[in-house]
Amino acid sequence: MKLKPFALERWFGEHEFSVRYNIAESCIKPFTVSELEEICRCDLLRTTEITNLGYTDSRGSQELREEVAKLYPGRTKENVLITTGAIEANYLVFMALLRPGDVVVSEFPAYQQLYEVPRALGSEVKFWHLRSEGDYRPDIAELDSMMAASDVRMIVINHPHNPTGASLDAGSMAAICEIAEQYGAALLSDEVYRGLTLIDGINTPSAQLFSDNAITVGSMSKAFGLSGLRVGWIVGPNDVIDKCWAIRDYTSICPPGPSQAIALSALRNAGSIMARNTFLARKNFSILKQWIDSNADIVSWTPPYEGVVAFVKCGVGAGSLQVAGELANVDSVLVVPGTCFEVEGYFRIGFGGDTDILETGLNLTAKRLRAM
Repeated sequence: MKLKPFALERWFGEHEFSVRYNIAESCIKPFTVSELEEICRCDLLRTTEITNLGYTDSRGSQELREEVAKLYPGRTKENVLITTGAIEANYLVFMALLRPGDVVVSEFPAYQQLYEVPRALGSEVKFWHLRSEGDYRPDIAELDSMMAASDVRMIVINHPHNPTGASLDAGSMAAICEIAEQYGAALLSDEVYRGLTLIDGINTPSAQLFSDNAITVGSMSKAFGLSGLRVGWIVGPNDVIDKCWAIRDYTSICPPGPSQAIALSALRNAGSIMARNTFLARKNFSILKQWIDSNADIVSWTPPYEGVVAFVKCGVGAGSLQVAGELANVDSVLVVPGTCFEVEGYFRIGFGGDTDILETGLNLTAKRLRAM
């Protein structure tokens, strides 16, 4: 198994902690411990689970698995495996279900892990292209044709979508689940951005609502603003959970107890947490929209519907890597070049952070683009 360098993560590794204005991050603004304690009304660092720093149940604590299961009606703790972030969750699913020669249909553009790990495992990856003229929403008829043309082992989707913020309506999610069932393919639905809605009435449903065989990945990172906990999960059929659990013995062994305890408190107060996060996301989205409108001669977009990332088309002659490089090295502004998603002429902006940083970063970005 040989993995290609992870372009997005290498970009962050090089620049994330050296710039002043990070408008590239894909998470909502992280909570501080004191902010979260105020919402949860408890001393998070003095709970029994945190003062005990030993190993934990390798599946995740029973209480946390029960709380995660509540997010998916009809599922129980037996359908949940707690992981070290969503990135481990996706990795375990691929390792458990894919073999050399399998065919995988993956949406594109996408987070590189979602197609690169299957490739590294010897699978043939076929891209299901999301197009700007269709608001980056998947064409169901195209998927049906792709499934009929090949013996597909797995379909991989990610909505709300990274890097475009595209949503998926209930009818489309139901159709994808039905197609997966019809052709006997596993469906992996990465739903880490679900819950951060930017427009009333638009909210991507979980695949779990439409198929008992669907495999869903979630986390405390993107929508909850608790990325430092490194807590994610897999929800799916018992046999898939068991296979992933067995492989997990070779990766992180068990999730960290302190992180699980904090995640449990957060999920029990999810309403208050998501109210804060949604308010910030919508406020910043309005600022980003105004910036796009004011600079329509040099940038354009298909507006996101959920999450806190937008894929912005650049109307200057320079390549995205040059644009992003000068922003980082000269202006101390971080955006993600489209090359990290194998798409030239675009850059990804994350608008979930501090409003002041977003506004300054956007202003500096416009100045840089106009100077190129």
